[in-house]
Amino acid sequence: MKVPFKTNFNSQSNHLNSATFLCFLVGSFFILNACSSDDEPKVVTPEPIVADISVSAATNNITWTEANELTQKINDALTYNYSSATEIKTQKTLTFATDSTSVTATIQFKTAFQDYYNDPNASNNSVTITLEKQVVTGNAVILSADGPGDTYELITSVLAPNQNPVEVPDCNHMDFGRHIDEIFDTDLDANVFRFFIHTDPDNDRCINFDRQRNEIKTYDQSPDNLLGVESETVIYKWKFKLQDGFQSSPNFTHIHQLKSVGGDLDAMPMYTLTTRKSSPDRLELRYAETNSQVTLKQTDLAPLIGKWLEVTETITYGFSGTYSILIQQISDAAVLFEYANDNIINWRDGGTFVRPKWGIYRSLINAQDLRDEEVLYADFSIEEID
Repeated sequence: MKVPFKTNFNSQSNHLNSATFLCFLVGSFFILNACSSDDEPKVVTPEPIVADISVSAATNNITWTEANELTQKINDALTYNYSSATEIKTQKTLTFATDSTSVTATIQFKTAFQDYYNDPNASNNSVTITLEKQVVTGNAVILSADGPGDTYELITSVLAPNQNPVEVPDCNHMDFGRHIDEIFDTDLDANVFRFFIHTDPDNDRCINFDRQRNEIKTYDQSPDNLLGVESETVIYKWKFKLQDGFQSSPNFTHIHQLKSVGGDLDAMPMYTLTTRKSSPDRLELRYAETNSQVTLKQTDLAPLIGKWLEVTETITYGFSGTYSILIQQISDAAVLFEYANDNIINWRDGGTFVRPKWGIYRSLINAQDLRDEEVLYADFSIEEID
């Protein structure tokens, strides 16, 4: 064997090995490209589901006295919308202001579900409610509107549980429905009572037909702490509004009375707030020691029309009693009417108690001077302080 032949064979073998390796590399490239072709399944991330979750509140103001009451009122006020999601996938939070004057309710998706849902409108994911804590002093009994429905039942539950402290003209005007209801008032930012009276066909409980009555009261079926007795001092408070264009009878249009019960004089109110058509129309504070009335003070009615007013009436019952009344404009606390007497007879022989009345009670003798009215009231309070 010749050496050159061996040398040439090894060289050829090296060339073959190099070619084989090159083919391997080229083949691998094409195989890798083939493995990454469009035929291989890919992981596809689904589009988020559109779900406009939100929270809303039936009121933007809540008044409360106890924590349990506040919790219940907040729960009643809030409504959550989960859209196409489910409640379990959301997180709801309540954030109270440091001074407890407001609470903000918020809804959002839990972290585990935030990639699965798309909320297109985050602006409705929170709502803020103002909170007002009522400080109850003494043993005040308060009647406040709580929203439409069951108005007579609410009034009864406070003024005379399981009895009938409501005197309305429903009997002769049944197609209208209840003559006292509750509405939300934007000026007070609260629910209020609305007292209706119609020139026709309303009357006085189908008993008297020359007058009309739509009133609430305490009476002998009411709790003792709602009835004024001799030597007792009572503070009555309430808010009211006479609507623009309010029309009074030239005879009487009573909006509040304190009536003595028992004895020969119980048909005559002790104190009466009445509006009267005149030149100009006026508000009168009327008083009766016996069976005849006198006007203690009067004022033009016009400045009291169309605005919310708050009344504070303080009386000590007795033959040497005291009496005061203050009417203020709620918007700025301006005093529009006041009267005080520290030595006046506030008790009658044979009397057993004195009871308050509120509403609208008017004469029909000059019906041409009247119109259908809606008188608003709110936050009646009766407090015995002595």
